[in-house]
Amino acid sequence: MTGAVFSRETWPLHERCTDYLFNMSALTRKEARRQWRNSIKAAWNNRCAYCGQPPIDDDSLTMDHVKPRSKGGEDTTSNVIPACQRCNAEKGSCDWVAWYRMQPFYTIYGEYQIRQWLKSGRTDFAPWDEEDAQKVDEYASRLFGEWPSGQVA
Repeated sequence: MTGAVFSRETWPLHERCTDYLFNMSALTRKEARRQWRNSIKAAWNNRCAYCGQPPIDDDSLTMDHVKPRSKGGEDTTSNVIPACQRCNAEKGSCDWVAWYRMQPFYTIYGEYQIRQWLKSGRTDFAPWDEEDAQKVDEYASRLFGEWPSGQVA
């Protein structure tokens, strides 16, 4: 999965869809919800946050509540990520980490990106760089113990 490219000038990213009304970005609740959803999709480069696939059409990229609403999850940017219909349906109300780690498309970097998003909901994903690689290596080491860093001793 490649990092998302996000431009705040194009899509301002607010925590709740009602923030688009309060900030006068939208005049109706329906338009505010559309802008909120589009800003989240744009932040993830219009791809599924889990499998990284682009949508088949505009309606096939859904919003997944990482912590399901049935378990107390909220309609906030920091709890919603774009997901293709297949991933959203398969995950259902399962714990996202347990479900994601069982998928053939799982990557440690993908998990790291989702966790960063959930921390703030405002992560501006830049292109992958050496600092990202070090953070992912540190994260993987915490999860799995010793993790090969690719460095020659």
